Amino acid sequence: MTLSQYFICFMVYSFLGWVYESLFYSFQFRKPVNTGFLRGCICPIYGLACVANVVVFGNVKSNLTIFLLSMLMISSIEYIVSWMLENLFNKRWWDYSDWPLNLNGRISVISSLGFGALSLVQMRFIHPVVDVLIMCIPQRTASALGVVFAAAIILDLLITIKDIDKADDKLWFVEEESITAQRANEKFSETKKNITDRYSELKDRIMTYISR
Repeated sequence: MTLSQYFICFMVYSFLGWVYESLFYSFQFRKPVNTGFLRGCICPIYGLACVANVVVFGNVKSNLTIFLLSMLMISSIEYIVSWMLENLFNKRWWDYSDWPLNLNGRISVISSLGFGALSLVQMRFIHPVVDVLIMCIPQRTASALGVVFAAAIILDLLITIKDIDKADDKLWFVEEESITAQRANEKFSETKKNITDRYSELKDRIMTYISR
């Protein structure tokens, strides 16, 4: 692929990532959710992660290798992007603080496993189609599209930074997700306690019966 083709690939996956994430949260909260840092319908972190997968795992045959290494790679990307956004704008676009096995709320084992699975789906089923479609675009057209897409991202970025104080109105779902995770943890802790109590009770009964 040429640089312009890689950039189109980045835009395609940024859009698909936005669709996936927006639908996920929209179904979860039963109302429209526009996720992502930018105002437009793209999530650049998905584009970055997917293009990285293409570059690194393009010739890798082992599914296990793709799954494990993509977990590490994408989690590293997610951590760095989260740190950068928070330090630049003092806001978090995602927060795993209430998820089990998280690192500073920026990444978690659960999300990493999901990214590993999604990377396999991307490399084995989605990218072969995306690759064919992009390679069908004439080079001059690809270059022109690259310029148009770059201009659109820059414009969106400028608008986003200008209205960054209004980002809290867009990030309500982050807090809602945190509340959902808290409730799930509480329910898990309660279930775990009930199982432990029943086990202890059963153990006491068995020991009492044996002592007779």
